[in-house]
Amino acid sequence: MALEGIVQRERTKLYLVGGTIRDLALGGDRRDYDFILQRRDMGFVPRLALELKGHLFSIGRDEKQRVCRILLGDDILDFTAMDGFTIGEDLGKRDFTINAMAYSLHEHRFYFHPRSRADINEKLIRMVSPEGFDRDPLRMIRGVRYLCTLDGFRLDGKTKAVIRRKANLVRNIPVERIKTELDRILLSPKSFIAMEELAVLGLFPEIFPELGMNQDLGGEALFRTDAFYHYLQFLRCLAHWKEWDGDLPLSVEEKLILSYVALFTSMGKILAPRHQWKGSLSQLAYEIMTRMKFSNRFKDLAQQLIDHHADLLKLSHAKVDQKALKQFIYRLGSPIRLLTTFSLLENRVSPSDRLSRKDQKLVRLCHRIKDLCQEGDIISPPPLVTGRDVIRLGYKPGPIVGYILHCIREKQVRGEIEDRKQALAYLRETFKREHHRPFA
Repeated sequence: MALEGIVQRERTKLYLVGGTIRDLALGGDRRDYDFILQRRDMGFVPRLALELKGHLFSIGRDEKQRVCRILLGDDILDFTAMDGFTIGEDLGKRDFTINAMAYSLHEHRFYFHPRSRADINEKLIRMVSPEGFDRDPLRMIRGVRYLCTLDGFRLDGKTKAVIRRKANLVRNIPVERIKTELDRILLSPKSFIAMEELAVLGLFPEIFPELGMNQDLGGEALFRTDAFYHYLQFLRCLAHWKEWDGDLPLSVEEKLILSYVALFTSMGKILAPRHQWKGSLSQLAYEIMTRMKFSNRFKDLAQQLIDHHADLLKLSHAKVDQKALKQFIYRLGSPIRLLTTFSLLENRVSPSDRLSRKDQKLVRLCHRIKDLCQEGDIISPPPLVTGRDVIRLGYKPGPIVGYILHCIREKQVRGEIEDRKQALAYLRETFKREHHRPFA
């Protein structure tokens, strides 16, 4: 039975609302649908999930903003309680006019804010009311996100003015919600548009108070810094990475890591001349990621990129033979691909068409690393000896066994050991039990 049929039978007042209608009006496709109904009717949702044979669960800690979600294959149906006694009151409390629309499944009719259809046609992001930002300050960041997710849309002038005036309210938002919006921005092909607007509207320093910005460097002044401009160009290049370099597509996590590492790098450059940060760039990134509750895996990968980017720069200044380069690849492991991608993107952002001699060396080194990685399995070569082989020499199971295997693996990566016979000979000659009493 169709959803409308179930609604009619249950005599429930159910409305399809917001971005779902907006995107359908713009000719887009949606697999997620937002519905509202009276709070007293929320008991309808579990019955609906049962009839549709969908998976039901709830999201959110705040009872007033709790979302009941039904998963139906690839489709997501979200149900929340109406903010007001009537659909008109609810639309009057929405964030932007382009979202203040509803379709009544029980009446088979549309409801619109007076400006909704005109603003969609004019591609204008206009607040429903200034008080909407007081009710939920995240709406200011979401409005900026629409600049890069809705093609050709722009912010209304009065809406911009209110956002500038209320930007400080962003500090009251739970960091998890802010991070979710930032992730959506950074995964957009036009993320640089939204990140620029976050700076111009004064939201950026509120999202990242670590910058310690005040009147001497805020809003448009931040955008005018070379470091921030460099970051926006980095995002432009990242959006076209595959088609320019012919590399494999980046995963969602890889795109986010590259975007955030570039952001932290630019922040470090902004802070350095003002002597506002005494620690290392890696420490700055760690503190921001910890405050914003990034996963431990994400923090670890981001810090590896930051720390080893400096190592890669040092290597590019020296004459590095193949053995040493293979060892560097092996020690870094799988993040080596992200490291070379980050370094190549950093150089592509250069405002000059001609790279400096120093930059040319780094680019050549990155391509050498990529070629080596394609030639053979350096990161995880097949083991030539096992822990049992080490234990037969008289060692007890423990960290020392792993250390010996690591030493043999490094020799293998460097090309100094090619087969099991050579590996066993090296093991017997170098790690005879009586010669290594400190490891007992």
